[in-house]
Amino acid sequence: MFRHALVAGSTGKGKTHFTKNVLRQFVSEKRYPIRHHDTGEEEQRRLNLVIIDPENEYWEMREDNDAVVNNDAVQHELRRHNIKHGGVDDLNVFVPQVAGTNAPSTMESRELSIPFEIVRGRPEMLMPYKPTEVTRGAIEDCINAYFSCFDSQGGYPDRSVNRPKYVDFLEFLDEHDHDESRLREENNIAGGTWSAVNRRVDRDTFRQVFDQGTAFLPDISDRVFREGQVTVIPTSHLNGGKESLTVLSILSYIIENKIDDYQVDPAVRDTPMLVAVDEAHNYLASASSLREEYILRRARVAVKQGRKYKLGLCLITQNPDDIDDDVIKQINTNIFLGLKAEVVDDVPSIPSEFKKDLPNFGKGQAVVKAPDVEAVEVKGLPYCVTRHGN
Repeated sequence: MFRHALVAGSTGKGKTHFTKNVLRQFVSEKRYPIRHHDTGEEEQRRLNLVIIDPENEYWEMREDNDAVVNNDAVQHELRRHNIKHGGVDDLNVFVPQVAGTNAPSTMESRELSIPFEIVRGRPEMLMPYKPTEVTRGAIEDCINAYFSCFDSQGGYPDRSVNRPKYVDFLEFLDEHDHDESRLREENNIAGGTWSAVNRRVDRDTFRQVFDQGTAFLPDISDRVFREGQVTVIPTSHLNGGKESLTVLSILSYIIENKIDDYQVDPAVRDTPMLVAVDEAHNYLASASSLREEYILRRARVAVKQGRKYKLGLCLITQNPDDIDDDVIKQINTNIFLGLKAEVVDDVPSIPSEFKKDLPNFGKGQAVVKAPDVEAVEVKGLPYCVTRHGN
């Protein structure tokens, strides 16, 4: 799993049903060797499965499928083939808190807040566009100056703020909104560039996503990324820029704490993780902004070093042709359900002997391809091994 997987299929071909059945098999007491970041000693730890869920479907894995638990013959057959089934006891839902949205219905859930401090060292997170080099440099200078000021004062000056906040960053800029300010003089920021910086960083999306609620990701990471747990993060209540910023913030937090060596979060670094990203083409496609370029650059490193750091990606999509080529090339296991003919023609990893038939595959019918073995056609189970409302 740490060499990654792709599940691709058009709408109505049973993609989520199939994926739930696959992911359920990784919920077990099995332990994986991972090297502790601080001590260097090898530990044996259980997997943390994280699911980015844009359609609010995967929380159902917490519950049994009545069609399975009430059928002794089906249960006997599943046990005979050593197929894990039944609801996942240790499944927790963490709902991102974003202003102006209504949390999706997921039965029991917990809050998750994206703090502005996630921008520290990641200025590209404030750039969902491609600025000029001059504007980009000025934005980076302003972000660095704000965090330096915060650190030097042990908190923002003259305010009871115990952590960096987006609204305080805007106030920090407002206080330097004059030509003689030290910030502007030291960084040689001209009037036109300063205006561009303020227009670029002052956005409703940032206000709505950053610092909402109190359950900040770095503070609760040991609960979100706990070993042996299935962590579902629904984003069906989000759209557009709010969804993109939220998901990319979470993905960047996971990836960087996995592959970096300095000031990493042990809850992420020291836990084997499989991250399943549904609608992956929305987050790992060819970059059209500086923020997307940044995430892709880090994701490319992560997929190459997944086995080393015990980080696996499972990408779920109806548009595999849109996912970044360098990421796709590192994926070891490919599962192709029915796909449209025009998509099949654009995906080189689909086995040539199945390209003609794949557009005509029925629901649950798939081809599984992995390196060094022949591609094989399979038929998915007609029932989901956990609850599946669709």
